Amino acid sequence: MQNKIRIYNKDNLPELTELKANKLGRPWHKVPQIFNERFDLIDAHISIYFLKKFRVNIALNKMHFEMDSFQKYSQIMSTRLGNIAFQIERPLLLNILHDYYGLAKESMGPEEIISAPVTKTEERLKNKLGLELAEFILNDTLFSEPLDIKNDYNALIGHWSYRITFALEGYQDGSFSLLLDGHHIDALLAALCSSQDTLARKPENFTTRQLETMVSTLPLQLTGHLASVAMTVAQLSALKTGDVLPISLPDCFPLHVGSQPLFNAVVSEDRGRLFFSEFTDRINDQHD
Repeated sequence: MQNKIRIYNKDNLPELTELKANKLGRPWHKVPQIFNERFDLIDAHISIYFLKKFRVNIALNKMHFEMDSFQKYSQIMSTRLGNIAFQIERPLLLNILHDYYGLAKESMGPEEIISAPVTKTEERLKNKLGLELAEFILNDTLFSEPLDIKNDYNALIGHWSYRITFALEGYQDGSFSLLLDGHHIDALLAALCSSQDTLARKPENFTTRQLETMVSTLPLQLTGHLASVAMTVAQLSALKTGDVLPISLPDCFPLHVGSQPLFNAVVSEDRGRLFFSEFTDRINDQHD
């Protein structure tokens, strides 16, 4: 028997997330799954946002995920959980800036763009984009509670637990990134586990016939009250072996479910054993 090996082109392989040793025991590898499951929704949000704000047709091409990312000079924001950051490629930012103000796009090479001084207008637009894009992407049912996202000008963070890069269609070589610290990743995974537990505990929808069958087959314990005698402590202490108690038995005996009397029954003997028989509804007897 010959073993066959199939060779794939590296471009056709799915994106793999390398799980570091210090992440073992925690499902950090599920972060890409969480965002990929919302791909269509994020794509719709981005398309509507750029169409309303800048009157351009933009679509989400793909998302790239990087664990333990290092990024300097990013726009850092704070939430109730910790810090997040926003980073956008400068050519994309300048294209958005030109579309926002209706300016003619300058024909500048990559080196000229990088070396050109950053204007105040560019900084304001970057700040606006960071807050608004982070708001509708991260607050879309990803966490158990909405995040109040604000700029944090005092934080100095260069290492981030996860980097999610959003590549766009419509702008040439356009992409922006959201960077999350470890507190946000832990909260994200906790919300995922909570939602999975809720789905696992979701009650099934039974038909009327199934419910009737389940109820009719429930185990039930009946307790019969045969007789009782009122005695004082002195009479009880005077009892000896062989004494006979005067007890009169009624024709029917009450049957209890728990502490609630529900039926009356007759005690019958069969092959030396006593059984309850001829059940009658105690409630109907009371009304009669």
